[in-house]
Amino acid sequence: MQSIYLLSARVANQIAAGEVVERPASAIKELLENSLDAGAKSVRIRIHQAGKKCIDIEDDGCGMSSIDASMALKRHATSKISDVEDLQAIASHGFRGEALPSIASVSRFRMHTALQGGQEGIEITVNQRGETEAAPATWRQGTRIEVRDLFLNTPARLRFMRTDKTEEAAIIEVVRGLALAKSSVAIRLDVDGRKRLDFPAADRGTRVRAIMGDEFMKNAMVQNIDHEGMIVDAFLGVPTYHHRDSTRMLFLVNGRVIRDRPLVAALRAAYRDVMFHDRYPLAVIYLEIDPADVDVNVHPSKREVRFKTPQSVRAALVTCVRVALATHGQHVAAHTTQETIQTFSGRMATLTSAPASAQASPMNYPSVDQSNIEKPLFHCPEVHENKDESSNAYAAASTPLQLGQARAQIHRRYIISQNSEGMVLIDQHAAHERINYERMKQEMAEGRVMPQRLLLPIPWQADALTAAWLHEQKEELQVFGVDIHADRDHFSIHSVPALLQDDASLALVEELVASCRLIGAKAEAGESGMGRVLERWLGNRACKTSLKSGCSLNIEEQSQLLRQMEKTP
Repeated sequence: MQSIYLLSARVANQIAAGEVVERPASAIKELLENSLDAGAKSVRIRIHQAGKKCIDIEDDGCGMSSIDASMALKRHATSKISDVEDLQAIASHGFRGEALPSIASVSRFRMHTALQGGQEGIEITVNQRGETEAAPATWRQGTRIEVRDLFLNTPARLRFMRTDKTEEAAIIEVVRGLALAKSSVAIRLDVDGRKRLDFPAADRGTRVRAIMGDEFMKNAMVQNIDHEGMIVDAFLGVPTYHHRDSTRMLFLVNGRVIRDRPLVAALRAAYRDVMFHDRYPLAVIYLEIDPADVDVNVHPSKREVRFKTPQSVRAALVTCVRVALATHGQHVAAHTTQETIQTFSGRMATLTSAPASAQASPMNYPSVDQSNIEKPLFHCPEVHENKDESSNAYAAASTPLQLGQARAQIHRRYIISQNSEGMVLIDQHAAHERINYERMKQEMAEGRVMPQRLLLPIPWQADALTAAWLHEQKEELQVFGVDIHADRDHFSIHSVPALLQDDASLALVEELVASCRLIGAKAEAGESGMGRVLERWLGNRACKTSLKSGCSLNIEEQSQLLRQMEKTP
């Protein structure tokens, strides 16, 4: 009795559709990629009921002949590859030859196409029973595909569809992503008869602005580098412009939109020193790499890729971000500046509107000189060589960092300095913490961490889990200048880093061990555990050894802090 048999072509196509066409957005992605591969300069997408009722995609690409159009509806029919070696260097969006037959097997499908330069076109329809009909049609430029009643013969799939709003949002994200990939192609999306997206053909920067918004571009650092044959073209948000999750980090590899955890980890690592640990940068990154060095055939919907040399890709990305930060890293998010100026402007307006007879009191503003109020907030006075000493000091303050000269301290927390461009407001604790952190990090990186031998070893009774870790990993602590001796369950600290010798030694080592254990267990894929230990441990130590808010500083001490900042990366 035979128990193994071949599936029918229709069932096989529907199974393939389960991998390729998860929802209406998946079908649109496959069809839109086909249009881009066909060399289209303009694509129009129309959907009804979030694509469940109808998807209509029309392009002006090269089109197909009647023979090719019929062949395109057979499984594994493709014009992109012909041999197994071709899989090693794929440069097109689609190549598997599964999209059209899979979509046609779960919908009412109609395609009208014509070969560019031909005399007539062809129209092919596939009904819900999988029966195909082909008929001559008028010639048209490109291809038009109509997909009606998606999943009509797989009702179980329809039950897993989300609300129309959710499915529309997924479609919009797909269209936006491919619009980023191909800025030279005009793409329009109509939803239920209304224009939803309209991207005319443009240069890359204009397309990024259209999709990510003006606010992103106001706060973006544009950087392009060539690293070991890879070209990275990046639009990177400044460190003070961040997001709560990684959804605003977009990666495009050879024009293909991907979601790759190692790339996300690499980008976060590149921002690690300048961004809070629970925040994510905003970025659009185009990576051009030899197709032979990237495998796009690792996921049915081609969302993920595998790099031949992931370390080089990571290095290219980190280098690009570091170069951008070195060039533009002092720029602050526009909304921060705007909120500050609006706050000042509101107070100035209150002063301006105060009656001249108002008396100075906790509830009233004193009368003010209107001519002074009308001056720009960040107005810089003219500097004359023969004026007083403060003016000469101000004139000589044009250092590369241009933090200027200290003028005052507010609430024993903030230093106000003046430079040639206006006013600089500095958080003294944060500034000193950064100076200490960079100094310690540099010593660690250069292997110059000098251990300070303790006159008397400090006994340490560690808990059971920590004790087990120390018996196996205590050598890892020596790179930090920490030497621990073990005698069964008893430990003693014999040295600590010389640069932190003033800290409480036991608390210092306990914190370091806790950081090493935590990071070692939870390090993200592709991210250096040592780097994260440095961030966590040194950041904490730098904070504890820095100037505190509430510490009063005279002008000389304020100026010394500014000069240290100018010398600190």
